[in-house]
Amino acid sequence: MQPMRTICDRYSIVPGRGVCAFDPGTLMIGSMVATAAGGALSASSTLAGGKSAEEAGAAQKAGAYSTAAQIEQNATQAFASGQRKALDTGMKTRLAISTSRARAGASGVDPGFGSPAENEGELAQRGSYHALMDLFNGESEATGLRNQAENVRFSGDLAEIEGQQKRKASKLAALGTLAGTAGSMFSTYGKLKYPTGAKV
Repeated sequence: MQPMRTICDRYSIVPGRGVCAFDPGTLMIGSMVATAAGGALSASSTLAGGKSAEEAGAAQKAGAYSTAAQIEQNATQAFASGQRKALDTGMKTRLAISTSRARAGASGVDPGFGSPAENEGELAQRGSYHALMDLFNGESEATGLRNQAENVRFSGDLAEIEGQQKRKASKLAALGTLAGTAGSMFSTYGKLKYPTGAKV
């Protein structure tokens, strides 16, 4: 049979050192302080999250604008490339016409009449068509790239707006948290001031 233990033994209380005993009022005040601290911490973390979202949106916009600038540069190069191809095509066309005239002259035929003239006309027409196609392709590619750059900028603007909206929402959420915390504290205070069964 085990010996009976005293309350001091059971709870490891050292005589003479004192025992802390909390009354319900002290516990409720502690609860209110903990509720306030928890609410403030929750609200501040909500605000920090909103600020973070706003900063991320601004960074995304900056990145989008940087990308758009590079795409715009590519558009300028595409347009210039189309012009360069058109100039090359024009030069090749003139060389082909010159070669055709030289061959016709070397064979004793007048290059200004008959079949040689028709050949030159067809060469000039075909060369002009290809040069215009080179210009069109370069301009078309440049336009496509400029549209892409505009879309990238637009998505960056949207990201920034979304970040700003999240920050505003976080402020409202933080206010809601603080209001809920205040309500909880007043509820606890009411229980402390007017315990169950007390007459008001």
